[in-house]
Amino acid sequence: MTKVDRSYAVDLFRGLAIVAMILVNNPGSWSHLYAPLAHAEWHGWTPTDLIFPFFLIIIGVAIQLSFGMGSKSVMARPDQLKEIFIRSLKLYGLGLFLTLFYYQFHNPDYSWINDRLFEVRLVGVLQRIAFVYCFSALIFLYLSQKQQIIAFVGLLVGYWIAMMWIPYPLPDGTTTMGQLEPGNNMAAFIDHHVIGPAHVYLSSTKPFASDPEGLLSTLPAIASCVGGFYIASLLQKPVRERIRVLILTGMAALVVAYVLATWIPFNKPLWTPSYVFLAHGLASLVLAAATYVTEIKNIRLGTRAFVVFGMNAIALFMLSGIFARILLMMRKGDQSLKGWIYQFFELVPVSAETQSLLYAVVFLIFMYIPLYWMYQKRIFWKV
Repeated sequence: MTKVDRSYAVDLFRGLAIVAMILVNNPGSWSHLYAPLAHAEWHGWTPTDLIFPFFLIIIGVAIQLSFGMGSKSVMARPDQLKEIFIRSLKLYGLGLFLTLFYYQFHNPDYSWINDRLFEVRLVGVLQRIAFVYCFSALIFLYLSQKQQIIAFVGLLVGYWIAMMWIPYPLPDGTTTMGQLEPGNNMAAFIDHHVIGPAHVYLSSTKPFASDPEGLLSTLPAIASCVGGFYIASLLQKPVRERIRVLILTGMAALVVAYVLATWIPFNKPLWTPSYVFLAHGLASLVLAAATYVTEIKNIRLGTRAFVVFGMNAIALFMLSGIFARILLMMRKGDQSLKGWIYQFFELVPVSAETQSLLYAVVFLIFMYIPLYWMYQKRIFWKV
């Protein structure tokens, strides 16, 4: 079986993840969401909470395929390191660009310098991908497979030790540790003092400003990506064996996840170890299902659109982010262009949640046009 055949299910999986990400990021109204399309308020999980770790897992798969055993020669390593660092810087820069790409043209008192540049969010989705990709790629290049397993476990154990047993001072002068509340945990403490309240997503959480893509919680996110190395190693196996191992791995990871959850709650903003195993377990099962459908049953009808999206995932993320911001910045009368467009969806005789979802679906279909053109022209944006 060719490499293209082996990776079709991977491309489909990546496409499913990025499509889900665009759908949940672009509802017609944030006030009207179906529960599965919204993040859990704090502890717990919804399908939406699985999207980001799924994407990081598939990045781990891509790292294994890009820097596989045939590429790990000493002579090639300087070029590999250069590629890793440059790609990481580009990803981080793209994340900053999206954060800064906004202006209130209708507001004469708006100052882009003061309100945007000086208070730019320094971390975010693409920024986290940059950090995770960089450190995960280095782990792959410099550690053996056994050492990578140790790194995976060490990242999770070390992170949880830091979260639960390192004390930190509160603003009132007292000291605490082991807190897992919004704005009151070791991750929030570090984000507040290292990044600063003006440069995180949740500047109003108390006692510390925090960010769901903050610094300390990037450690278990790296573990999520490193776990993708194992999934990539299965791609060399015969299809039926690959599916069997993916199912067994997925079920085992889910058992570990729910055992851990009795002490360590599922939590995406904190990226808890139980959450890491939950995402890995479900990702393995989804990939096993995708492999079975596309490679055993050879059913690919209806999957091509997801592959088109998956082959240019970062391009889709950037284009959707830019377009969504343009719709908010442009005005039609006294409302944003998005608000003006959405009022037509509100005329559809369905529930408010369905109207909001329909807007997201149409938004995604519109994004398919440039992505399909890129696919037809064999333009694949490798950052």
